[in-house]
Amino acid sequence: MKIFKLKPWIFTFLLFFFCMEVSAQERITGLVVNPKVKAAAHKYQKSRKVRQSMILPFFDDFSNPESIFPDQNRWADNYVYINDSYAYNAPTVGVATFDAIDNLGNLFSHASPYAFKADSLTSVEIRLDSIFTPSARKITRADSLYFSFFYQPQGYGNAPAPGDSLILDFLAPDEDIVFIIPADTVITGSVIVITPADTIINESWVRVWSSKGESLSSFYNSDSTWFRHVMIPVTDSARFYKPDFKFRFTNYASLASSILPDWQSNGDQWNIDYVYFNTGRSIHDTAYPDVAFASRAPNMLRNFTSMPYDQFRQNFVNEMADSVNIKITNLDDNAYNASYRYEVENAQHIVFHTYSGGNFTVPPYATNGYVTHSPVAHPPVNFIYQIGNQEQITFTTTHILSPEVNLSRKQNDTIRYHQIFSNYLAYDDGTAEAGYGVTPAGAQAAYKFQLNKSDSLFGAYIYFNRTLTQGNVHKFTLKIWNDYFGEPGDVIYSKVGYEPAFEDSLNKFFYYKLDSALMIEPGTFSNNIFYIGWEQTTDDHLNLGYDMNTDASTHTFWKTFQGWNSSINKGAIMLRPVIGKEKVLSMGEKPNIKLFSLYPNPASGDKVGIKSAIASSEQNQYLLRISSSDGRVIAKQTLSHELSIAGIPGGFYIVQLLKQGKTVATQKLIIYR
Repeated sequence: MKIFKLKPWIFTFLLFFFCMEVSAQERITGLVVNPKVKAAAHKYQKSRKVRQSMILPFFDDFSNPESIFPDQNRWADNYVYINDSYAYNAPTVGVATFDAIDNLGNLFSHASPYAFKADSLTSVEIRLDSIFTPSARKITRADSLYFSFFYQPQGYGNAPAPGDSLILDFLAPDEDIVFIIPADTVITGSVIVITPADTIINESWVRVWSSKGESLSSFYNSDSTWFRHVMIPVTDSARFYKPDFKFRFTNYASLASSILPDWQSNGDQWNIDYVYFNTGRSIHDTAYPDVAFASRAPNMLRNFTSMPYDQFRQNFVNEMADSVNIKITNLDDNAYNASYRYEVENAQHIVFHTYSGGNFTVPPYATNGYVTHSPVAHPPVNFIYQIGNQEQITFTTTHILSPEVNLSRKQNDTIRYHQIFSNYLAYDDGTAEAGYGVTPAGAQAAYKFQLNKSDSLFGAYIYFNRTLTQGNVHKFTLKIWNDYFGEPGDVIYSKVGYEPAFEDSLNKFFYYKLDSALMIEPGTFSNNIFYIGWEQTTDDHLNLGYDMNTDASTHTFWKTFQGWNSSINKGAIMLRPVIGKEKVLSMGEKPNIKLFSLYPNPASGDKVGIKSAIASSEQNQYLLRISSSDGRVIAKQTLSHELSIAGIPGGFYIVQLLKQGKTVATQKLIIYR
């Protein structure tokens, strides 16, 4: 480690330069940071674990679905976005995505049209000095230490420009440069507080690999691979074989020209996957005995990703998909046997349907691509979501892969899809990989929807991408049309004065309310078809969120001053009409369960006692309803001191307490026979 004691004039110059850099990094230009998001990021930092250095091997395939942040056991920062939506044909499900936004979902304050340092992904300290099994000893060059990963530019996002880059640095710990600040130094005009004990440490990072920005198509055309595999031998034992070694990935991004502030939004994405660092490897160690899912869990509905439960009930058979697509990969050179199944559970976490695709052979991806065996690659949707009377409900489908080999990496063997029925219609999956807009002033965009029965339209949830200086915040006219032979017809609703607004986190929708509810019914709206969209009041790009994983192009229309055109872009605008009710019970809200209780529970007789906090004089205003786990109503009665269960078979049941048709309390009941 090199230590320098600075002369006052040298220190003043360096500190002035350092302060200028800090000021640039801390400057907020035109972005509003919501306190709730800052609190969430603060909570993450507070929860970080204080841990000792890791020991080899180091591995992460980013398949943990529990957090959008990197695993704290492996990574020291939280700037990248862990997701299963940005990568195109990933090695396994889940990647780490680098882009132009920080961990709060905002563009970096120092973002500019020129390449700037954006996201970083830094490992925790790694014991690169020793091997500890089967017995502790020093690592030497003979141990053949290699670092490897897969990477991809753009994916479903925005292509990094040629001046952008993704780089990998290794830390040379003993080469850190420490500047000792002279005692009693007085600094004016700076927010930095200096004391005699302060130091400035400039860690010595060594560039070991980098890649220039390019489009995904250009990247693929180079060697016909969607993800490129990088192998790096670590042979410099003097610099890197240390007990506090670290590595980090960093991307440099650039925004659109400041002449186009409405385009200055998130972009320049890179995806990395399957980071592996270990001894006993070679340059030919490019195959891994790992059979895994390689894509996110699919949506089981035919037409929408989400819809009101009431609309689903009206036409539930046709709303279910016939089959879905599953990607399963084998990263080894050898074929393996595996089995596949999926399970569907209701809101009470009770599995009510299971499908088995049986056993099958998984050939190597390098020679055969993803699995094509139809019962596994295209499993049928041979069930229907349970029919109930709830306003909002969630079902979970869990896909389970059981291979004979997996390197004990079990996270990529399981993927889940949460089907939400709420008060809106959606084609998108909730994650924006791009931005959508039309131009010039006077241009219009319309989104087609069809209801299964007449219902009320209250407004729409819309997600707008943030731009650097809110350059896309321009007024637009919200419009609703009826249908005219498969395209927008007469304007039924039109109001100018709306403008892009932003909620408190990434991919959070903002609600745009109509002046009054609009009834979607035959007469005005043939076949209950309506279009909702906007008309430009300026030439500016409004930059609506655009989901590149879902293709709703057949429902998307646009026009300038001539007739309507179907969209040629494959994606889904993040605009969701609010149908049926303006507000339903949210996922976080729970009915008050203290209004009544049941005893004994479990029960085996003909009656169950009821303890209620409701006065006897008011109990006739309440109704008790017993429903089975599949949502069927078994029995009803007015609230009293006991509940009749005579003739009801053994099993699991839900008992709801209703007042004026609304559920105010819920209890679970188990009956043994």
